[in-house]
Amino acid sequence: MAVCVQEKMLHEAWRRADGDRAGLDVDGGGRYRVLYSGMPGGSIGPDFRDAVLEASDGSEVQGDVEVHRTAAEWYAHGHDRDDRYGGVVFHAVAGGSREGRKTVNGIGMEVPMVDIGGLIDGEREADYGPVYDYGSVYGRAAGESTPRADGAALDEWLDVAGDERFALKIDGQRIAVERFGPDLALQMAIFECLGYPRNRSGFRLLAERLPWAFLARFAQRWDSREDGGLAMAEDLVRWGAGLGDRPAWVEVPRLFGESPNWVAAAGRPANRTETRLRAAAHLVAEWWRVGGPLRHVLSAMGSGGSAARLRDAFIVEGGLVGAGRAGEIVVNAVLPTLAAWAQAGQDRELYAQVLRLYASHPALPSNSVFEEAKRVIGSRAAGLVKVRGARRQQGVMHIYKSMLRRPRPPRQMRLGDRALSS
Repeated sequence: MAVCVQEKMLHEAWRRADGDRAGLDVDGGGRYRVLYSGMPGGSIGPDFRDAVLEASDGSEVQGDVEVHRTAAEWYAHGHDRDDRYGGVVFHAVAGGSREGRKTVNGIGMEVPMVDIGGLIDGEREADYGPVYDYGSVYGRAAGESTPRADGAALDEWLDVAGDERFALKIDGQRIAVERFGPDLALQMAIFECLGYPRNRSGFRLLAERLPWAFLARFAQRWDSREDGGLAMAEDLVRWGAGLGDRPAWVEVPRLFGESPNWVAAAGRPANRTETRLRAAAHLVAEWWRVGGPLRHVLSAMGSGGSAARLRDAFIVEGGLVGAGRAGEIVVNAVLPTLAAWAQAGQDRELYAQVLRLYASHPALPSNSVFEEAKRVIGSRAAGLVKVRGARRQQGVMHIYKSMLRRPRPPRQMRLGDRALSS
C-alpha cells in the first residue's frame, strides 16, 4: 500500500536521511545508506543533485535523485523523455509504490528505485557502521561526541581547506600560463568568471577568439576617441560573440573557431549575456589604456596594495560588474593566475604578495551552493554561523566538494616556498 503524503514531505524526509546510519531498500535487492542527500535542484531538473549513497559492500554511487510519491509519476512528468534526468542514479519513492512499471531514462537505462517510506516516521534502526569521523581530524577532544565549536580550531580547519582549494586553482592555471603566457591566461580566466554559470565556457571561447595578442593590434586607435575606445571594444566583442558583424576597420576576414552558443540567463539583469559582454568590452578598453591584462592587474596591486583595491579595479560602473562579482574575479581568476605566473618565473616576492592578498580578501557574496555547504558541514562538525573572509569561504566550498562527497581529510597542500620549486 502506497504512503499517501505530500511530495514536499518526502523531500524533507530525504534531507533528514543525510548522513544517517540506517539503510534504504533498493528495488531488485540491496541496501544503501545516504552519505549525502544532494543539493536541492530547484524548479528545473532533478530534485537533488550530486547525492552520494553507500552500498553495504562499501562502494559508493554519486549522481542525481528524483523524489516521487509513486513510481508512475516518473512517466507522468515526462522524465523518461527529458535529457536533464539522464544523471539520475536513484528514483526515490514512498514505500509500497514501487510495484509495476520500472523507471527507465531517456536513453533506455533502468534507474533503480529506492524505498523512502520509512524515512517519514523516522523509526528505523541503524544497520551500517559508524559515520565518517570528521572530529577525529579536526577539533575534537577525546570522549567528545561532536567536534568542538572552538573558534581557533574551526578557523584553522577552514584555512587549510581554503589553501588547498587555492593551490589546486594555481595548478590549473599553471598550464594556461606556460602555454599561452600571462596576458591570455588572465584574459581567459577573467572572461570565464564574467559568464553566467551556463555561459562560462562561452566566455572562455570568446577570449580564445579575441586573444589579447589580437586585441593589442588596435591599441593605438583607442586614445583618438572620446569614449576611450569603448565603442571599438564593444564592436569587437559583439563580433567575437557572434552577435554582431565584423567591424569595417578590422582587416582579418574571420576569427578562430565557431561562435559561442549562448544560454539565456534567468533572474537578475546583470546575469544576461549582453550585460556581461558589455562588461568584457569595458575591460578590453581599459587594457588598451594600460597595456594589457597583466599590467592592469600589477598596476592595481602596486607595491603594497590591498585586496579591496585590486577588487575595485574590476568594478565596472553602471551595474555591469559590482563589487561582489569583481571579488569573485579576483579570488577565482586573477590571484590563481598571478600565483601560477610567479611559480613559473620563480618570483618569490610576487608569490608572497598574492598569498597575502588571498588571505586578506573580504568575503564574497553568498550563493545557494555556499549555503548548502555550510548546512552540510554544520550538521557533521561544528555549526558554521558566520564564515569571515574569502579564504575561509573557499575552505567551506572545498570541504563540501571534496570531503563530504568522498569522506577524507584534506591533503593540506601548503602555499609556501615549496610550491615555487615545482
